[in-house]
Amino acid sequence: MRENRRVGKTVKKKKWPKILLIVVILVVAAFVAIWLKIGTPVKESIADGYSYSNRLTKKDFYPKNSTIIYGADGKELKRFSQSDVDYTDESKVNPLISKGLVEVEDSRFYIHHGIDMYAILRSMGARVFEHRVQGGSTLTQQLVKNVVLKDQSQTFSRKIKEMVIAQEIEKKFSKKQILEFYINDVYMGHATYGFSSAAKYYYSKDQKDLDIGQIAMLIGIPNNPVYYDPVAYPERSVKRRNMVLSIMNKNGLISKKQYMSSRKKPLGLKLNKHTFDNDVSKNYALNYAVFNATEELMKSSGFTMKYTFNDDKSRKDYYEKYAQAYDRARGQLMNGGYSIRTTIDPVLQSKIEELVDKVYASNQSKDKYGKLQPQLASTVIDNKTGNVIAVVGGRGTEYDQINRAVTGYRQPGSAAKPLVAYAPAFERGYLPQSSVTDSPVQGISNWYPGYTGQTTVRHALENSINTVAFKLALQDTKKTYYDDLAKMEFARLTPQDRNPIIALGGFTDGTTTTEMASGYSSFSRQGNFIHPSNIQSVYDESNDRMLYENRHLEKKIYTTDASYLMLNTLQSVVSNGLGKAASLDNFKYTAGKTGTTDAHKDSYFVGMTPDFTIANWTGNDQPSSLTTAQESLAMAAFKSEGEYLVDYLKEKNTDFKKPSTVKVLGDKLTVDDSKKKQTIQDVIDTDFSKFNNAQEEKNKRRLFNMDYRIIYHLSKKEEYSREAKVKKALKKYEDSPITKESQYSSKLDELQKIRYLNINVKRQTAKKQFTDKIVDLQKQLNLKQAQFQADKDNGKLSKYNSEKRKIQDQRNEQRKKMVDKLMPEYNAQVEKVKDAYKNNDSDKEAQKQTLINLMNEIRSYGGSVPDLKLNIDD
Repeated sequence: MRENRRVGKTVKKKKWPKILLIVVILVVAAFVAIWLKIGTPVKESIADGYSYSNRLTKKDFYPKNSTIIYGADGKELKRFSQSDVDYTDESKVNPLISKGLVEVEDSRFYIHHGIDMYAILRSMGARVFEHRVQGGSTLTQQLVKNVVLKDQSQTFSRKIKEMVIAQEIEKKFSKKQILEFYINDVYMGHATYGFSSAAKYYYSKDQKDLDIGQIAMLIGIPNNPVYYDPVAYPERSVKRRNMVLSIMNKNGLISKKQYMSSRKKPLGLKLNKHTFDNDVSKNYALNYAVFNATEELMKSSGFTMKYTFNDDKSRKDYYEKYAQAYDRARGQLMNGGYSIRTTIDPVLQSKIEELVDKVYASNQSKDKYGKLQPQLASTVIDNKTGNVIAVVGGRGTEYDQINRAVTGYRQPGSAAKPLVAYAPAFERGYLPQSSVTDSPVQGISNWYPGYTGQTTVRHALENSINTVAFKLALQDTKKTYYDDLAKMEFARLTPQDRNPIIALGGFTDGTTTTEMASGYSSFSRQGNFIHPSNIQSVYDESNDRMLYENRHLEKKIYTTDASYLMLNTLQSVVSNGLGKAASLDNFKYTAGKTGTTDAHKDSYFVGMTPDFTIANWTGNDQPSSLTTAQESLAMAAFKSEGEYLVDYLKEKNTDFKKPSTVKVLGDKLTVDDSKKKQTIQDVIDTDFSKFNNAQEEKNKRRLFNMDYRIIYHLSKKEEYSREAKVKKALKKYEDSPITKESQYSSKLDELQKIRYLNINVKRQTAKKQFTDKIVDLQKQLNLKQAQFQADKDNGKLSKYNSEKRKIQDQRNEQRKKMVDKLMPEYNAQVEKVKDAYKNNDSDKEAQKQTLINLMNEIRSYGGSVPDLKLNIDD
């Protein structure tokens, strides 16, 4: 019995090594699988990190040169002053700021070397076990993220770069220098950077004169400048200040008495508004340019713009993040170091303002704030480029700093009908002469009493019949109109706007004239939307890199046929309908739509010619009814602006371009589907490989040669410098060919070093060429070695060649087997990619990458598969 027990125990003991071995194997396998997936991005991020840190100097942390805005003619329009930056040497910084900041934000600052593994593990533990977020970044990492990378995105690659650069910075600069950089460069809210600037803004005093409570309040801001904003959220700021005071007391920086006294005091803010000349509120075009440039800085720092939301909470959360990112980016822009090229034509801008002011001149009423009423907004867009060439945000800037063309969200009324109801209906097969019925539907009433019965689509739009527009939108069961508006970047859409009522202009928050003008402008480009902007580029002078270049990329919204049918019907509104007053005397082919809201509180008119689109709004800032004369102002302004623009732009008196698929007979239009060109989706469905080949050259021009800028934020000079190193190394290698077998190892090492240089090349066209060249040289080197070996044993050459052929045949057979094995998986993945793009699945990019990986593997075994180049419009 005892013997049996011993045997049982022995068996149990022997199981443990096997279990442990299995666990180890599984862990190693998991690690290998993860590395295979992320290994290359990790290596590239590390290489990028070293590249960034190599060129860092003290100057990168000092105040930048002024930001300058240039007009369309290249002349300087605005030079911002040296902003709020007040750089303070470490020796002059209030000691309590330095010590308190370290204790609160990074207590192990003087111990770690850029990254703090203890803090990272502590942060992970808090997240897993206590379900709360606790920062694990050091002060050095925060400095890298905000000043060096200027990237707020939460990505793995950004974190890797950040950690590499942080460690390298610790080698380059002393702890005192790093702390000095942080104290002077950290963002403190309200477009202020650094503690000296913040002290002057929040307390109107020098940082060395701050009391303990004021210092604690400032130390509490960098953790979250928006959430702990003492101006907007004083209660939060007080709690945060008191927490900082508690930490300072526990660590012996202040006494118990000082702690108790300071926490009882109010914040005592004494705001000192910025006095430097960075105000652009008195110039609508400049104001809009700064708005656009700020958003581009946000995007370059990792912020993603969103236009649709599942619920109100996610929308609210997004706008809180947007406000924080916008505030930070605008402050960054004002602090200097950028060149902004715009499309602003001062002569045109001034003339448009003058013409609009003249139209409204007889309306001189003012509200209690001294602002003229009713107010206006006007946006002019160049249809060819999508550029905003003029923008008017109100009736002058005296007592009024609002740019209503950009931030003035008001209801567009019936001006929304073409975008929401009619264009989608034309896509579904309606024609201008199609019969529709003006009859009761869900309590919708017309602007006139009663209903007119059966009518046509054209007549319904000419006379702005509400019931017909609502019914057309109601038939769109998939609510594609909502998705179309989101694609056209209507920024204030809410979940509640997924409703046909918006066909009548019943948006939750309204729209802007810039959004409406850019939406209508899409009709003139065969249904293609271009992001509206008045900037051409944003260049980071400090880091010598292009952050943004306006490439006027087009996004398909409506079909070509539907767009033309829409334009043709809109022309009837001006020639025969409610928009007659907007008809241009010097141009025949004007299209447009009126818009009026309930109780006549808003008046809209969006009008266009083939060359330009203008959206005008009229209304009182505090919504109230307009007079009949005031309602006509939007059309009168369009007429005045339009007639001037026709002459100024030298527009020829020609109609909108008609697609060959549309036939016109009087006011009746038909669509001949037999002449219809295949859409991108049709091509994908019928001939996937043909589509790839057709798109290859276009993609190479658009992305393949620009990824070093778009993805890696390198300047052309930086990228070409990297490529030059590879070219030089390749030339050196080829200039000294191998002549004897003993050189093989050194030549192999030389090739490996060239491979390492090629890792830093980010322009994919060049990288591929270098890679192909290196592979070719490797083959030649291997062949040379084989020849040397053959020459050594010349007597056995015949046998060697026979064995060589045999080995090659075996290799080819093995490679063929591998290709045969992989081809079914490749074919299946092709179908998955088709479906993913066809259905616009969220994982379509991942599916495409899986297909590319398979293609590369098949090619590595000598297999042949067509190139994959996708460029699918949203």
